[in-house]
Amino acid sequence: MTDTTVVPRRFEIGRVISGTFSVIGRNFGPFALLALILGGLPNLLVSLAQISFVSQQQTFSPQAVAGTLVGLVVMIVAAFVLQAAIVHATVADLNGRRVVVGESLKVGLRNWLPLLGLAILMGLGLMIGFVLLIVPGIMLAVMWSVAVPAKVVEKIGVMDALQRSRDLTRGRRWAIFGLLVIYVIAVWILEAVIMAAFMPFALSKGLPTPETTAGFTSSINIVSLVASPLIATISTLITTAGGATLYSELRGTREGVGPDALASVFD
Repeated sequence: MTDTTVVPRRFEIGRVISGTFSVIGRNFGPFALLALILGGLPNLLVSLAQISFVSQQQTFSPQAVAGTLVGLVVMIVAAFVLQAAIVHATVADLNGRRVVVGESLKVGLRNWLPLLGLAILMGLGLMIGFVLLIVPGIMLAVMWSVAVPAKVVEKIGVMDALQRSRDLTRGRRWAIFGLLVIYVIAVWILEAVIMAAFMPFALSKGLPTPETTAGFTSSINIVSLVASPLIATISTLITTAGGATLYSELRGTREGVGPDALASVFD
């Protein structure tokens, strides 16, 4: 039997960051395909419907409301499938396995409903924490930062995943807080770069005047149609892969286990 125990090492956020982007770089094709299918397309379809609805000045008919709700449900389900799929793909890479899109999709489809329940509980907890004081909300966000990969990899219940994340992050929460801040700043920079790249198109008709307001608004809508889903999808990709890498690092530094110990996700 192969021994998956390794000598515990010191926790380093630099290793988590480099590991995250290394995993994405090595598997850009599969990750991009998953992000396109489960993130880009659902977001794009919902954005198209919203822009069409506004541009045609439609009334709130039952059909329009029903269509919007169906689109939002599909987008939400796809987002949780994407989360679980990216966790599986990241762990596969860290385990030295080839990332297979079909396998990751199966894991995503199997886990989307539990992840939805997990997200609801986390959302309620964070909302209460931020309403009471900002600090408790931040503490909960850090404490539960690896609940999703713990749920997917260890196949445990929702409440157990929250407790597992709490245990793994204990003693390392200031470092994890710093890591989350870095990820937030990275997403802001990414958003600024993407919007700057699309801005020449938005301004192609010049600054808005009373005569050109309609054309300018149309250009802005098109930029929003493409840029918003792109930003949301890439942000999800980075943060989810980062969470899975953080989970692996925490298990390695706290429990002294190597990537092979995460292989239960492939059963």
